[in-house]
Amino acid sequence: MSHASARPRPSLLAALLLACFTALAVSPARSEDQAYAAKAEALVAPYVEAGLFSGVILVAEDGKPIFRRAYGPANREWDIPNTPQTHFRIGSLTKAFTAAAVLTLAEAGRLGLDDSLRRWIPSVQAAWEGVSLRHLLQHRSGIINFTALPNYFDQIARTDHSPAQIVALTAGEPLLFAPGTRFEYSNTNYVLLGMVIEAASGQSYEPYLRDKILAPLGLKETGYDDLSVILPRRAAGYRRGRSQWRNAAPMAASAAYAAGALYSTVDDLLAWDNALAGPRLLSEASRAAMFDDGGTGYALGWFVSRAFGKPGGKPDNKSGDRQSGHRVWGHAGSIPGFLSINDLYPDDRLTVIVLSNTETAPAQKIARDLAALHLGHYEAPEEIVLEDVILDRYPGTYRLGPRAFLTVTREGRGLTARTTGEAAFPFVPESDRTFVSRVADLRLTFETEPDGRPSGVILRRDGRDRTGPPVTEAEARAILAEPPRPHREVAIDRSGLAALAGRYALAPGVEIAVTVEQGHLFAQATRQPRNELFPEGEHAFFLRAVDAQITFTTDETGRIAGLILHQNGYDTEAPRLPEGAPPVGLRVGSPPAPKGSN
Repeated sequence: MSHASARPRPSLLAALLLACFTALAVSPARSEDQAYAAKAEALVAPYVEAGLFSGVILVAEDGKPIFRRAYGPANREWDIPNTPQTHFRIGSLTKAFTAAAVLTLAEAGRLGLDDSLRRWIPSVQAAWEGVSLRHLLQHRSGIINFTALPNYFDQIARTDHSPAQIVALTAGEPLLFAPGTRFEYSNTNYVLLGMVIEAASGQSYEPYLRDKILAPLGLKETGYDDLSVILPRRAAGYRRGRSQWRNAAPMAASAAYAAGALYSTVDDLLAWDNALAGPRLLSEASRAAMFDDGGTGYALGWFVSRAFGKPGGKPDNKSGDRQSGHRVWGHAGSIPGFLSINDLYPDDRLTVIVLSNTETAPAQKIARDLAALHLGHYEAPEEIVLEDVILDRYPGTYRLGPRAFLTVTREGRGLTARTTGEAAFPFVPESDRTFVSRVADLRLTFETEPDGRPSGVILRRDGRDRTGPPVTEAEARAILAEPPRPHREVAIDRSGLAALAGRYALAPGVEIAVTVEQGHLFAQATRQPRNELFPEGEHAFFLRAVDAQITFTTDETGRIAGLILHQNGYDTEAPRLPEGAPPVGLRVGSPPAPKGSN
């Protein structure tokens, strides 16, 4: 960690001038880079104007910045702006540093990637005997994710824990699958790797990382976070709640440890990426191993995928590979109050880094759009101008669920729309009945009567359509004012629970796994905590940890065919997946980062 003696706080004007000077000091010299920077600025501007993005963005070609800008406040309570020198918690971008540390120990002959975990940590349960260090690095161990435990973010993450205490949280849980047989992202894997680093090196994780990686590479602005230490230019983390900005839930760095405890800046992360491209830290063989996923989509601390390709298309890169698209090595980080993306396009010598101190930032979309812009794949929504008489048809309130409403208002030459309890998003027209958001994966389509009056709306969000009729504002207020129905546990024949177990496709990339253990029913959505379901009927259950309910549905033969998730005012249907179907939650590249240290 870097520390500094106390000094007078700069004025807001001085800080703003510093940010402007820093941006100007690295302005691209080439005309094509200047043109890219102008287009990138225009691409990011709608996210900033909508209040969705606050943070720092850096795009580099051949290891040199061609776009580097800071946006929004680092501290909202003091109105202090972000600058390129602001320190952000980077969450799971830490995993690449942990993997590199393991590789340095392997190069020194201190350990082997195929060593058994129990060789280095004999205290772990005997059932983990078949887990190797490579399984941990590639998330193929079968060990459950400790951040998915109930009450992790509400209770466990708020206090300091030793690595052994974190691992002990999962000690009573069986392996999800035989080691090496499939991929399942688990932060526990990298906590265990941190413990292995300590056992093999004889040093604690933090000093080993500092002495063997950070200091040799000159990464003075990267370190193991400690909220009790005064860290200059530290960004505060924020979330949206009840349509207001709020401080993010506190999280001790030790609760993420080697899986997500580092902080950094965009410049240090670029220097880190540049170091991995050459022999400064790792040998050629180790670098090749770090980015070799073996076809699983995850290598050693990095997701490996392709972007902007077409099925069966010709390669769009310089590698000579027969697959379509540009190779990308990336990772997302998510920790309360912060989101981060670090994407490398090795064949294009392109790096995109996005660090944000808001949980609502669409960091992955911004990163991918900036890459698409540079690689010639970006297609901006076509500008369409509609007459006032058309735009004035659509404002009003629409019911999307039992207690969920969409409020549409007119805003300039477009619309804004807000769902219950969330921030408003701007929409621009792409036809006289369809509107698209430039800052989120959202589309509005209005159903109309022959005279043009809206009879309903279709909201497409994250690959799912929700439809709803218009209602009056008074009707919406009355429904929301009604107290929620209380839920009480009832006795049922628990022998029938086994028929409910299975996997259910909730949304693109998200499934709910329902399991039965010792006569109790549990549900776990992709990368979310596992929660017990309590019966209020034979096929109706509720959760106590969150305000949600699940109703199982049957087909004409009486077999369980799906479920309905009742949450946040919506009823969301999830059909049952056939046995042996591939996981719908497996993603490669930089995945959208859920809440927590991913």
